[in-house]
Amino acid sequence: MSEADAFSSSPAAGTTGGDSPSVAGGALRARVHAQRRALRVLTAHFVLTVVAITTAATTAVLMFIISFPDALSIGAYSAATIALAYGALTFPRRAVGVALGAAASAAVLWVSSRYHVDALITWTAVGAAAWTTASVFNTRRSRRSPYLPASIALAVTPLSLGFVSVLDWNAWLWALPAAAAGLAAVAWRAEWIVTFRARRAGVRSHIKYRTGYHLTSRPEGDGRWMNEANLEVGADAEALTAAQLSRLGDPWHVLHSRSLHNTAADADHIVIGPGGVVLVDSKYRSGHFECHPWVAEDGTTGADWAYNGAPVTTDLVGSALFEADKIAWAFHADDVPGQPVPVVLAIHGARMNVPWGELIIEFTAQAETEGDPNEQQVTDTKTVTLVDATHLAEYLRQLPARRFTSPSKRESAAGEAAGQSLEEIESAAQRRYIRDLATVAEHLFVPVYAD
Repeated sequence: MSEADAFSSSPAAGTTGGDSPSVAGGALRARVHAQRRALRVLTAHFVLTVVAITTAATTAVLMFIISFPDALSIGAYSAATIALAYGALTFPRRAVGVALGAAASAAVLWVSSRYHVDALITWTAVGAAAWTTASVFNTRRSRRSPYLPASIALAVTPLSLGFVSVLDWNAWLWALPAAAAGLAAVAWRAEWIVTFRARRAGVRSHIKYRTGYHLTSRPEGDGRWMNEANLEVGADAEALTAAQLSRLGDPWHVLHSRSLHNTAADADHIVIGPGGVVLVDSKYRSGHFECHPWVAEDGTTGADWAYNGAPVTTDLVGSALFEADKIAWAFHADDVPGQPVPVVLAIHGARMNVPWGELIIEFTAQAETEGDPNEQQVTDTKTVTLVDATHLAEYLRQLPARRFTSPSKRESAAGEAAGQSLEEIESAAQRRYIRDLATVAEHLFVPVYAD
């Protein structure tokens, strides 16, 4: 049995690993929520500005009607109220974090005054509450809500301090449960278990990767205001693509709506399988795509693509190529010649005269010659595969399988003891590598979910 056959046989024998198809389109739906939230914030800014101007004018008038100190006090209290409202409306999550930290600190001070706790211990507990608040609310992996774990962890600090004070134990014993609760809250929200699994998988299969900052808290990304109806259509297209990808079966893994490093961009679908890592980008278009293959005199082949009669331009594929480069960077493949992360466009809505076909994109620049000033030279070429979305699973299954690794001594010994053939041992090693690659990708590319 060939290597490709070992991977492609019985494609429906298992379920596709990775994310549930229900989360597909999460980035676009998050953008809808972000735009609505931005509109509310802008409205609040306008209202608060009007209120602030009215308050300042009223305070100035009151100085001539009542005593100066009373008018000044009214203005100061009004300004503080407006400032608190501005913070709560503009930075709601941070405002809740500050409120929780302040409540925990107040509880610590109350316990300290009631049981006459040493000042050093008291302020250490206040510092611990501040550390817990900042750590839980500022974790890089932000798909889990911080409110419940922060509340539980912060409640432990004054409770443990009061408990040891009532029992007249060593006052510093409060720090043990408080530290354990704080670390547990951070670990739960930051998903340390995902990080641990990724590091173990990277070491086991010798997978190198980079980590970076994820802008999952800003799904609106580049600041453009997009039509909500178009965003909903795009999200529905991603959901349809996810349904097609769920048919791949074992050993495939699919991640949906994942943020990318050092950018506000996100990947629609990251597919990990026998062919490696593939970026699938969902596109909804009306009309029709036409592919016209050609053969040149020197034997080279290619195809011209048209969308509704006009040549396909880089506008269709530019964002997907950028996202593929970010994925390659994360796996230390950004300097690999060629195109380490293949790009597939899953076309919805529009008709296609072929089930799939390759589109060659040429990038040109001004030629550095003394001839024609308008002469352009090709600086780079990229290949993108356009696929009728109904044939997506079929296309991915026919991709050639890669040999990623060799069986370890332990895997070979275990396979031989179980009576497996060399081909079966080899296939098991490749499957192990694919699982580890998917585990690393799960850690690298954080999900983008709607709040």
